[in-house]
Amino acid sequence: MPKLKKMRRKIPVFRVSLPPGMSYSALTEIPEIIEVVLDETVIAIKEGITKNKKSIPLFEVANSEFYIELTKDKWKSSLEKAMQYYLEKEQYSKCAECRDLISKL
Repeated sequence: MPKLKKMRRKIPVFRVSLPPGMSYSALTEIPEIIEVVLDETVIAIKEGITKNKKSIPLFEVANSEFYIELTKDKWKSSLEKAMQYYLEKEQYSKCAECRDLISKL
């Protein structure tokens, strides 16, 4: 029987084109970006817990070899923020997933 190799998470590339005059800080107000970032954060933390990592890459910055990383000391607060977001959106299964991940930290 052949050995199965575990697949690593494919780190998404973060590409954003800003309209003229818009600052990067305005990205934190766009609902679609907020949701993508929080979803990916939960997925990455889950992998980090499973693989006992000290930090996790969230995104690769487009056209570079730089990564946005999250250190383990920030995982709990990130999951709490995601859980609050999912609660407001009434996405209770995602809230439960965050709660369960927090209990594993």
